[in-house]
Amino acid sequence: MEFIDYKNYGKCVKLSKGGKTMLVTVDIGPRVIFYGMDGGENIFYEDHDDLINKGGEYFDTNLPGKGIWHIYGGHRLWKSPEYIDTYYPDNSPVQVKEEGNGVIFTSEIESTTGIQKSIKITMDEEGNAILEHKFVNCAQTATPPIALWTLSVMDKGAVARIPLNTEDKGLLPNRNLVLWSYTDIKDERLQINNDCVILSQKNIAQPIKLGMFVKDSVCVDVKGMKFTIDFDCVDGDYADYCCNVETYTNDIMLEIETLSPIKSLQKGESAVLISKWRLEK
Repeated sequence: MEFIDYKNYGKCVKLSKGGKTMLVTVDIGPRVIFYGMDGGENIFYEDHDDLINKGGEYFDTNLPGKGIWHIYGGHRLWKSPEYIDTYYPDNSPVQVKEEGNGVIFTSEIESTTGIQKSIKITMDEEGNAILEHKFVNCAQTATPPIALWTLSVMDKGAVARIPLNTEDKGLLPNRNLVLWSYTDIKDERLQINNDCVILSQKNIAQPIKLGMFVKDSVCVDVKGMKFTIDFDCVDGDYADYCCNVETYTNDIMLEIETLSPIKSLQKGESAVLISKWRLEK
């Protein structure tokens, strides 16, 4: 682990193993802002020009001095269901702590939700990574039902492949496909097969988003590399009509997203969602 300055993101922690490099912001976020082969390209989108942000009356009234929310790019941890308080402006410095073979990046306690978020990152000898995403309820009361929501913002040209369940359930359904109101089912970027859904990022401004309940790993092809996310598929209630994987794209980027079961966190209670990343040429 070493500290470096990276572009307009300020101070970052650099993690390198097995021919792969990861950069995590500490002046803001946290964001895994870079992941790629040593000396190679970043698989993640970087929002240098601040094209994606959210502000307005809610932020001025409830978050004075915090600024507006910026996507920044890279990989982030969010709260689902998606309400306005999901967009907490994570513009403050991040606590960094080495623990065992990993590094923990912890944000400030959110004044509007009482949640403190952290991501613990451990890289193996091949440069693949385990990310332990964590919520802690630091409020004096229980939270409403919430889920951990991890979003990896992939760069232009990315193609996401999301497996669908092919198990024969007899008279019962075996898969779901959830559509957002702005999604055109005939969109040329979307391909629905019996065993998978494929979503491609193209220069089309109209956004498209869909969700599924997935039992296998999801993968994204980007810049000649294959990025795979493995995660535990556990029983429980899920948000967005039972989705544990969602994907979104527009003319700027493509997001691949995973979610934990949704539940209320009591005072001091925590919840964890673990992802395993693999990156291959």
